[in-house]
Amino acid sequence: MLRELNITEQCKRYNVSIWECPHFLFLVMGVIIVAAMVGTNILAQRYAEPEVAVLVVLSVTGILFVISRIVVQSFERMADAARARAEFISIISHQLRNPISSIRWQLEVLMREQAVSERVRSYLEGIDEYSNRMAKLVNDLLTVNRIEGNRLVLAPVPFSLPELTQKVIQDNMLYASASNISFDFAAPGALPPVLADETHVRWAVENLINNAVRYSNPRTTITISITKKLPFIAWRIINHGIPIPIEDGRYIFQKFFRASASARNHTDGTGLGLFIAKSVVEASGGKIGFASDKKGETEFWFTLPRATTKKVTRKP
Repeated sequence: MLRELNITEQCKRYNVSIWECPHFLFLVMGVIIVAAMVGTNILAQRYAEPEVAVLVVLSVTGILFVISRIVVQSFERMADAARARAEFISIISHQLRNPISSIRWQLEVLMREQAVSERVRSYLEGIDEYSNRMAKLVNDLLTVNRIEGNRLVLAPVPFSLPELTQKVIQDNMLYASASNISFDFAAPGALPPVLADETHVRWAVENLINNAVRYSNPRTTITISITKKLPFIAWRIINHGIPIPIEDGRYIFQKFFRASASARNHTDGTGLGLFIAKSVVEASGGKIGFASDKKGETEFWFTLPRATTKKVTRKP
């Protein structure tokens, strides 16, 4: 029964024993409540004395009170651990941001020097690539921290989603061409702008395109399209490569989650990109989803409100 209710996995996820796991304790409370109701009814029918029924009710109430206190303490410990983890991530991320920025700046200065040999330049380019990855990881951690703390501030403005997508495609062209992967991008000419935070939407688009390139088979084509889906604008990307297993589907947008197929193929990733993309899209008033078949065709899509959409204020 515990396996069917997924309680064992939840307890392992929070790294607590089963008698400290809120999910299990809630189940115990439910069983006790049902047993108390049935037992009180039987006793009331069998015995005429109300004192017996009152004693049973008081006993069950005491047991429920103790279990409720344990549940509250369990939630308090998990809340304290989550708060400490968020503070740790925030402090470490901010402390890493300054030295990484300094390293990147000094690398740019060195790479501009004419006296640098090709061999040394190749080393510098490798260092620059890994410093860029580290900078992205730090930014992702800070963004996740803001999302979980309800401190993600969005500044919606009208902008062209096709133009933003075209810029991101150009940024990923060199990375994709290394595996002979091409892009097929289509969008109507008279497409209205979307109303969202351009910087954060760019992060979402970058993550989706970067994932498509990373998980695509060599010599395949990534298809990206933008269409009208009143009152929204729909963005869609399709790639051919590693399929997403059905059992991983419900976790795909959770932070730090990586599909089992990506782990088997030793594909790099932190499991933060899709979590950030989902949070940004939904905070902007849109929706996001995906579909993947056994042949390896994977599709991710999201919608954003049009800038021309009028907000309707409901009267109380």
